Amino acid sequence: MRTIDIFDNYYTPDRIYERIRYAVRAVIIDNGRIYIERASKGPIIMLPGGGVELGESKEECVIRECAEECGLVVRPVKQLFVINERYQDILFNTTYVLCEIIGKCQSSPTPGEAQLSIRSYYQDIRSLLNDLKEILNSIEDKESELYGMNYREYLAINEILNIVQNSK
Repeated sequence: MRTIDIFDNYYTPDRIYERIRYAVRAVIIDNGRIYIERASKGPIIMLPGGGVELGESKEECVIRECAEECGLVVRPVKQLFVINERYQDILFNTTYVLCEIIGKCQSSPTPGEAQLSIRSYYQDIRSLLNDLKEILNSIEDKESELYGMNYREYLAINEILNIVQNSK
């Protein structure tokens, strides 16, 4: 499985990361479109997902997060790739998992997600890349968490587009 690495300006090969945060993102594709979450308040685009809880597998996490955030019941199909983000003393390890929708349920977003007014829907993969480029260009602080989140998703969507094109 391919790994994509992102390094901050403070990275050195001998750096020890005090914390590692594991997360999973769902890749749900339908006819060249991908299921995304977009905040109405703020320039944030993400694939559904979130942090792996103690004792939880990646598959269990992606199922839980899709239900909580989007009201979707999904079946994980295959782990596609991992993105490792190294920022200061934290290593963020995010696994992208191909999923298929098998049902719907009642969503229960966290208070933070509700505050962002997140909408979930399908978007054309290529137009999504353009939207993410525009967001990245509009963020002045390239070291900010906001920039990092969108940059990670930009790299992920590029990787997904490559996977989709190579599977044809």
